Amino acid sequence: MNSNHKSIRFPRLANVSALKRAGVFAALLLAVDVPAFPPAPHHVLFGLVRDQWGNPISISPSDVYLESPSGVQLHTSMVRGLEPGVNYRLEVPMDSGIAADLYQPTALRPFFQFRLKVIIGQTTYLPIEMAGNFSKIGQPGQKTRIDLTLGVDSDGDGLPDAWEQQLIAIYGGTLASINPNDDTDGDGISNLNEYLAGTYAFDPTDGFALTLAGVNAGNSVLEFLALRGRNYSIQASPDFRTWSTVSFRLASDAAQAALRNNYQAIDVRTLRVEVPTQTGATNRFFRALVQ
Repeated sequence: MNSNHKSIRFPRLANVSALKRAGVFAALLLAVDVPAFPPAPHHVLFGLVRDQWGNPISISPSDVYLESPSGVQLHTSMVRGLEPGVNYRLEVPMDSGIAADLYQPTALRPFFQFRLKVIIGQTTYLPIEMAGNFSKIGQPGQKTRIDLTLGVDSDGDGLPDAWEQQLIAIYGGTLASINPNDDTDGDGISNLNEYLAGTYAFDPTDGFALTLAGVNAGNSVLEFLALRGRNYSIQASPDFRTWSTVSFRLASDAAQAALRNNYQAIDVRTLRVEVPTQTGATNRFFRALVQ
């Protein structure tokens, strides 16, 4: 038995028999080697923090803080290129919730409440947008991606004021008249998606597009404009209903180059990629995801 645990003395059989004769049943509990206030696996928050122009934050020092209503505060530093499309990762200690007391002051119960803030230098920013799938938020051992956008959004529509002012300078109007679901330049892409992709909502020729440029030795050759700081991945579908991420290589790589699942742009360029043919596949449709 672990020396940190107290031994348990069980009653002698004679005493147990006496308790049974009195109508009382005693349960004997076996000692198990577990901490007094058991922790649960950490929950991981991660994602990309962007400025109001949609560019990943690269200023140092920059920190993401998590605060709970109970006063728990955790933080992590932002790291440029931490992984493709990610510049922060925060491990949140979780308590199992089966004991009255937390096993440590910074542990949180499952399905905890929280808010996030970002401190860059000496300035504190509250995100104007938090985007992600929150279905597993707070569950021990799970991960939740939360992308944050910083800046001033005085009308609360998810588009930063500075970005909207570019449209106002060309088309006129006010902040309230710029709708994120509108397609101001008529290129088939909403203002919000233009903002997220880093393209201009005042240029109908600038919208993000994925083009099938040809076929090379049976491999599909795709082409798109890649912008610095954004991460791109390719998905394929046989029927427009089910999509799955596919591996690709840059067309400029050698034929034997290792395949990749994403591309982190370090400059602005028209990028050509090759998606290897899939055994048994007849028709495949492609789409690109931009983060």
